[in-house]
Amino acid sequence: MLSNRLKNVVSQVNTGNLIADIGTDHGYVPIYLIKNSIAKKAIAADISKGSCDKAKTNISLYGLNDKIDVRCGNGLEIIKDSEIIDTIIISGMGGLLTIDVLKSNEKAVKNANQLILQPQRDIEKVRAYLHSINYKIINEEMLMESGKYYTIINAVKGSDEEYSEIEYYFGKFLLNKKSAVLKKFIDHEYKKINIVLDNISNNAVENEDKRLSQLKHFQSLYEEALKCL
Repeated sequence: MLSNRLKNVVSQVNTGNLIADIGTDHGYVPIYLIKNSIAKKAIAADISKGSCDKAKTNISLYGLNDKIDVRCGNGLEIIKDSEIIDTIIISGMGGLLTIDVLKSNEKAVKNANQLILQPQRDIEKVRAYLHSINYKIINEEMLMESGKYYTIINAVKGSDEEYSEIEYYFGKFLLNKKSAVLKKFIDHEYKKINIVLDNISNNAVENEDKRLSQLKHFQSLYEEALKCL
C-alpha cells in the first residue's frame, strides 16, 4: 500500500493521540498509522475534492470511518482551534508551499509536538523556516525512488543551533551520516553544474555575470559538501 518514500515518512512518526496528514491524496498514510496503533485518531486533509473522495473510499474499505476524519480544505486551515495535533505530516509538496501550509495555521503548528516534512524542492528554505519557528530537526533521511530523490525531515519543538550554509542546503544529519544517497545526488548535480559552467566559458554570453557567480557559488557548496561525505 505504501511506497518506500511513504514507509520512511510513517517510520518517523511518534506514537500519539491525533495526527494530521496534509495533502493526504489516497489516505494511505493515516490508514497505516491507525492500523499499526501509531495514532489513535487521524485527520486526512486535501485541497482536492477528488483526493478527498478517494481517501473516504479507502478509509471505508478498511472500516476506519470512526478513526479518520477526512477534511477537504486549504492546508492547516482545516484544523479546529480546539484540536491539539500531536504530529503534522506534509509530504510531496514544494518547499515554499510546505512553508505556506505551516503558516496557514500557526497556532496548530505551535501546539503540535512533531512535524514530518518531505518537501520536493527548496529544502534549505524549509530547514531555515523550522529554525525560525523554534522547531529542532532531530533526524533526516534521504532515499531514491523511481529515479527521484526524496528527503524526509523529522522536527520537534525546541531551539536548534543555527546551521552553516551547506548544512541548510544538504542537511546536517545527512552530512554527518555520510549519506550514500546524498553523495550520489551531489555527484550528479556537481557534474551538471560543471557542464553548464564549461558551456558558459566556451560561449561568451552577455549579462551572464550574475548567473555565473551563482553557479560558481553552488559549485563551491557541492565541493565543500563532498569533502564531508
